[in-house]
Amino acid sequence: MRNYIYLVLLLSVWLSCNPKHENSDINKEFLFVKVDSLVIDILDPVKIVDYHPGKEIYLAVKFPSMEGHYYILDKEGKILAENELSEGPDAFGLVLIRGGFVGDEILMVSEGHSYVYDLNLKQLRKYPFQQGVRFRLVHYNRDNLSTFQSSDGTIKALVNINDGYLQPYPEDYYDTLNLVHLMDIQSGNISKGGTFDESSMFRSGRFFPFMDKPVYFSDPQSSYISMIAFGDSILYQIDPKEDFKTVNKIFMERIGSDKMIDIPMSDASYATVREHRGENFKMGGMFDGIVGQGDELLVAYRTGINPNLKYEGEDESLRQIEEESRKRYYYYIKDGKRVGKPILWDNPGSLLINVGNNRYLQYGDQGDLHEYEKDYQCYYIYELSEKQ
Repeated sequence: MRNYIYLVLLLSVWLSCNPKHENSDINKEFLFVKVDSLVIDILDPVKIVDYHPGKEIYLAVKFPSMEGHYYILDKEGKILAENELSEGPDAFGLVLIRGGFVGDEILMVSEGHSYVYDLNLKQLRKYPFQQGVRFRLVHYNRDNLSTFQSSDGTIKALVNINDGYLQPYPEDYYDTLNLVHLMDIQSGNISKGGTFDESSMFRSGRFFPFMDKPVYFSDPQSSYISMIAFGDSILYQIDPKEDFKTVNKIFMERIGSDKMIDIPMSDASYATVREHRGENFKMGGMFDGIVGQGDELLVAYRTGINPNLKYEGEDESLRQIEEESRKRYYYYIKDGKRVGKPILWDNPGSLLINVGNNRYLQYGDQGDLHEYEKDYQCYYIYELSEKQ
């Protein structure tokens, strides 16, 4: 018996010291567990725009809506403030590119100007701001608003959309593109920096129509700003405190169906984008969102449709089968590296924003999120958990 115990202890020591038997972080498995919900007792559908973790309040907008009816909601879904922001003294117009909390104020980025509001949705100031936009959507938040705390403690807003089409695309477009535009919302001043390097697909001399739109994440607890483009395989982490230096480059595996059309950069133009964007949107995989808190991120990846189910006809049921062949995954990033295997998201909708303590709000059409019709709106909250 004594010899048996000795052998077990010896084997345990050998396994712990042998790197081939280490439980590598990249092999960990995670899953999403439903832990809570946000219930909103408002008759009209609303879209959640942002969440303020310190005050536990949400910014939301009635959607669809031409009048731009915005709400501040508490964590119980009760209305704390509301205002219509299409017309009147507090208006910013119709087109919302990005919006969200910047410290204890709210920034709305629109066409030609950005607008700052207090927590009662009353306008405080505005600044001129020009940025190219591909799609002009009425009171629809094109991207979640990221923020970053500078060395002096000022919380700045990441305001660029960087997806306007240029006609024609210049050869050096991706060499000169500033990936990060940070706005000081107290002065309106913009600081810029960050570039693709040679490891990016977009510096290969080839052009990937429609696949160059970037998505971002950072918040006041983040060390860096994280950025990846739809069609790329590199997640850049950029430090504005170090002259927008790229600190980390994290390789992101493109899994599942991913058939992208690419053309020579010399042929890149708005015309070729229009020609190929539908096919790339349907067939190509996309890194289309990032949510997180501090230096813990979830990078969203949506596969293209199964090419064996591609359908060009009018039958809606077959088109639905085609669409359902897409799969959504989340990659867990922590402290500048990937952790664990890609996490399959097999629920309706997607994870929209972080709501604190490693929790994420599921957003989607109410008819898709629930098996039966409810008299109120309910958005579920999921927590990331390691499989045991």
